[in-house]
This record gives sequence, C-alpha cells and structure tokens, in this order.
Amino acid sequence: MGLFFLVQSGGAVADDSLGLPGLVNVSCTNSDYSPVVLVHGTFANTRRAYSTVAPVLKENGFCLYALNYGKQGIYGVNGIADIQSSLSEVTKFIGTVLQETGAEKVSVIGHSQGGLLAFLASNTPELANRVDRIVAVAPSLRGTDRVPPKVSSAHCPACTQLGSESEFMKNLQNGRFNPGGLRALVLATKDDLVVTPVESQFLDEPGVTNVYLQDQFPKLRATHSGLLHVHEAVALIKDFLLQE
Repeated sequence: MGLFFLVQSGGAVADDSLGLPGLVNVSCTNSDYSPVVLVHGTFANTRRAYSTVAPVLKENGFCLYALNYGKQGIYGVNGIADIQSSLSEVTKFIGTVLQETGAEKVSVIGHSQGGLLAFLASNTPELANRVDRIVAVAPSLRGTDRVPPKVSSAHCPACTQLGSESEFMKNLQNGRFNPGGLRALVLATKDDLVVTPVESQFLDEPGVTNVYLQDQFPKLRATHSGLLHVHEAVALIKDFLLQE
C-alpha cells in the first residue's frame, strides 16, 4: 500500500493515475526478475515516455513501478527541478519499491535525464548493492551542447545543469558513473538532436554495453524521444533485462 500512498504525502505519484491502466502493477508478485523502475526525462512524464515499453515488459513478466518527478515550484512540468532534488525523489522512490516488494534489488530504466538519474541513484549510500542493472536510453550523462546560453536557471534549474559546460556537469566528470561495474545498457540513436554530441551518451566503464540502434538496424530512424517507441529498440531493452 505504501507505493500508492506516496501521493498522499506530496511525494512522487506511484499508481495508475499515471495514465496507463495497470502500468504500475503493484500487485505483481513475479519473483523471476527484479522489479523495474521507470524514470522519464526532462519535460516528460511516465505515460508519454513508456507507453510502448511498459506493455512489452509486463507481457514478459516484469513488475513495473514508475514515478513522475522533478516539478519546480508551482509549475506543473516534470523533470525541471534541481537535479539533486530530483535524485533525492528517485532514490527515495526506489527505496520504497524495495521495501514494499521485499526485493533484494531493482532494475532501472531511465530516458534522457532519467538515464543520468539512474546511474547517480545507483551510487547513493541508500541504494548501495540494491540495483541489479540499468538501461539508459539516450542518457544525458555529460549534458548536451544544445542548451541555450541564456536559459533560465530560476524556471528550469535542470535545464541549466544539463548544459555540457555547466558547473554541475563539470563536477560529475570527476568521477565514474558505474564504479561498481553494474550491468548496464546505454542505447543511443544517431538521429538524436537533443543530447549532443551523441557519442557523449556512451560510457567506457566496466559492465557497460554501448549500442547505437543503427549499428544493429541501419535503416531505422529514431529521434531522442522516439527511441523509446521503436519496436526494435524496445526489443533490445527487453532482451537485456531478460539476460541471465
């Protein structure tokens, strides 16, 4: 019940009000796989981001949990708050999933800023050794050079922080994203015009598999957000989570 009642305390929403009937299947008791937490990106929401991925994973027996995070003040837009604040939300939510399900570990799928948060959350003391694997789809691990220089840090703190030359990003590059060597898939599309340069999405670290969609499917086109809705990409995500 705790997952449902997060909304009552002003925390992240974790029920079917996310807009996809049965998306957050808290009654799921399948023990074959780790629960999967879905984390959207900047300006996004779970319904829009995972409407294609979630049904496929559910059909394959995964228990799914999701949140909408990162609202800034009175603005009703997700994923724009200070990234450290969003990280705290995501970390707390994952902890609640672990507590309520009794699972030893979770897997995390994150898109764009959500991919960055997935790695950062896995490195927090609260989640030490509690993350099984990570799927980072078009992740902004080193920010992007597409952030306008005069973007408002007051109205969208995350937008400023996600600039590749921001102090936030410069500080992140001093460490490793996957020091524990978790199994991680970084999936990118060469058509990405949001997180650029696209190769900055990849990690040269133990445990990480970097994949360009077009290296496996040369004729496919997929935008930054569209990558989550290409069936071949969804199959890659599913197969990675199914790996022993």
